[in-house]
Amino acid sequence: MKNKIFLFTAVIISLLFTFKQSAKAQTGVYVPELEIFDKAMTNLLTKYNVKGAQLALTYKGRLVYNRGFGYANTATNTLVQPNHRFRIASVSKPITSIAVMHLIEQGKLHLNDTIFGAKGILKDVKYQKAIDSRVYNITLQNLLEHTGGWDRFISGDPFFPAFAASIIGIYDMAIAMGVPPPGTAQSTIEYMLNNFQLDNAPGTVYAYSNLGFSIIGQVIEKVTGQGYEKYVRDTILIPIGITEIQAGATLLSNQLPMEVNYYNNYNTQNVSIYDGVTMLPYAYGVHNMESMSGCGGWVASAKDLCKLLVAVDGFPSKPDILLPSTILRMTRVSAASAYYALGWSINSTDRNWYHTGFLPGTCLSEIVRRGDEINGALLVNTDANISGLATEIDHILYLYPPLIKNWPSGDIFTSIAEPENEFSISLFPNPTQNRININVPVKLLGSNYTVNDFIGKILFEGKINSENTMIELGDLSAGIYFLRVGNNMKQSFKIIKE
Repeated sequence: MKNKIFLFTAVIISLLFTFKQSAKAQTGVYVPELEIFDKAMTNLLTKYNVKGAQLALTYKGRLVYNRGFGYANTATNTLVQPNHRFRIASVSKPITSIAVMHLIEQGKLHLNDTIFGAKGILKDVKYQKAIDSRVYNITLQNLLEHTGGWDRFISGDPFFPAFAASIIGIYDMAIAMGVPPPGTAQSTIEYMLNNFQLDNAPGTVYAYSNLGFSIIGQVIEKVTGQGYEKYVRDTILIPIGITEIQAGATLLSNQLPMEVNYYNNYNTQNVSIYDGVTMLPYAYGVHNMESMSGCGGWVASAKDLCKLLVAVDGFPSKPDILLPSTILRMTRVSAASAYYALGWSINSTDRNWYHTGFLPGTCLSEIVRRGDEINGALLVNTDANISGLATEIDHILYLYPPLIKNWPSGDIFTSIAEPENEFSISLFPNPTQNRININVPVKLLGSNYTVNDFIGKILFEGKINSENTMIELGDLSAGIYFLRVGNNMKQSFKIIKE
């Protein structure tokens, strides 16, 4: 676990006065009491040439800060809004852990359940050809604690082959398994079982493993009879009002509504996972996002991640979705590591739980549940000086909150506010039951609009011919939809249908 650096308050305050304000705009509600976070974030963007970022903070269960910084798309100068979504990489692992703990509460899973073999959860024939018999001793607890036996620095990480030369590329792995490239989570797991010995006996050594959490995703699918994403969304996220955390996609053409673009300051490329030859930017065509949901494939906003944290933080300010005993077990460190529990990194000294995420050439993220009942999520859309950037993110999430003596009394969770946009567009009523009116400036007359669902499918479309255009929504079921406006469709607005 990385060490959290604690400095004297006086030193931090002096640093705040030296921040150079960035010209990159901020969106979301300005909170005077928390201006130091505005300064810290604009400094972060300037110092590390980060294109766009988001920060959300809760205090005693209330969302008190939720702002966007920089650009979601530099080509269109689209600013990051508070409701934009980012790939969160390994911050996906706590989501998977929460789903597992919920299934344990229902009696559908147990930590000592074995995963493979005749008595395992995944007893499919395709998983019964492991070349190391110790695989059949791996338990669910081992996978959650990263003690399944794989060490990515020795045998490699099949989702990130660059970790060790022993693993072939994602395209070649799919070809070897006889499946269309880039393969699936199942074919990747089968390949590893069939071709690699474990590096350690299960349960003995902590070694961070994306493969282990990908296997957990398959376990969830097996015991629920549903797709991993569908189960987590329907059972964990939507019941607590989170509708916009979704599994991401590999290609830019499949980008989700309100998902940011990703940038790599080093302009590095790697071979396409689709043909094994073409050199592509890391963000689009090198990572097989569709096979990584359980270990690193989710896309989310900082606000929604904070809402999830509030629902499992163990504090009394808002009801939790897990029992107190379950939360305690989920955050108890393992015998193999004093710093990692079941899908969470732990700092026992200050009672912080957290997790970081990094997708090479794409993004960096971190969430934290602090022991002082402050939760936070910070997301960036740029691969930039990761070591320095990660330290800067730590400073914002760990050093600055204790400086706040008077936290705001409001709760952004309970208010519905349209994001700030470069076009003056308003939607009303929103939420709505049957129809919604769009007020636009004269410069948008004649523009096209579409109404999209969560996966970006166009449900209907039209043209804005007056400054007040009405759209009928009666045939749509209740839920969240997106209105896209403009000839380039670069503006997106949320519609809530009751």
